[in-house]
Order: sequence, then C-alpha cells, then structure tokens
Amino acid sequence: MAVVPRSLCKLLIAMVLVVGPLAVNADSLHTGDVQAPDFIAQIEAHTPSELSDILHRVDSLLLEQSDFPSSRPLALVLHGEEARVFLRENYQQNRELVDLAARLDAFNAIDIQICETWLRGASVPKSELPAFVDTVPYGPAQEKALLEQGYEYF
Repeated sequence: MAVVPRSLCKLLIAMVLVVGPLAVNADSLHTGDVQAPDFIAQIEAHTPSELSDILHRVDSLLLEQSDFPSSRPLALVLHGEEARVFLRENYQQNRELVDLAARLDAFNAIDIQICETWLRGASVPKSELPAFVDTVPYGPAQEKALLEQGYEYF
C-alpha cells in the first residue's frame, strides 16, 4: 500500500467538500489515475441511519464509475449499535440496507468489519452475521491500525 501525503488527502477532501460531494470523478479515485488515499468511514452516531447515509454515498460514487474499483475498499469498522443492522434476526427490517452492503462488498467498494468485543458484550455469535461481514478482535484498535497504515476518515 502506498502512503499518500496528507496534503494530497486534504486537497481531495477539500474538493469534495467545496465543489460538492459527488463532483470528484470516482474513476480517478479507483482506477489508479490519481494516487488516492484509502478511507475508513467515520461513524459517530452509531445509528442505522448514519450507516445508511455512508453506504448510499459509496453507492453513488460506484454508479459514477465506468468499471470496478481497483483501490482498497472503504473500511467500515463497526463497534456500536449500528452493527445490529447486520444480525440475522434483523434482516427483514433492514433488508434494503443489508442487500446494498452485500452488493457494495461484492464490488469491492466497502469492507465491513464488526468488533468481536462488541459481539461478545451483546451476546451475539459470529454465526448471526452475513458471510460478507468480517470481524476484528477490537474495533477501536482496528481503526487506529488503519489510520496508522495511512487511511483517512471519509
């Protein structure tokens, strides 16, 4: 993985914020034309709504592309109540969101990782998660490790 200077990351983020969230050509972020940073979703509210907003934004970027993403997927490290969206028992009420996440994962646009510490605290076995969802031992430590590897918050 190439480490991108923070100044380039800030420039790309500023372009997205100033010019508009979808104005940056998604092709340049995923085809290697421009060296782009790897991103981790910054999840603060830990709600299904916040997760939905992130997934729909990624979906919009994916729809703008003319080919499959070739960069690393957006990392979503879940270690709060938003992870309940993916539990088997909640599939019917979250079907649209789970199906969107599965499709984005299949296109290598996202990588969902759920905290095993949270799973244990919530008394949820890993078998209750869909096959496309990965687990990590401790979510906050995984986020820190990704940031140290050069990921930027999305």
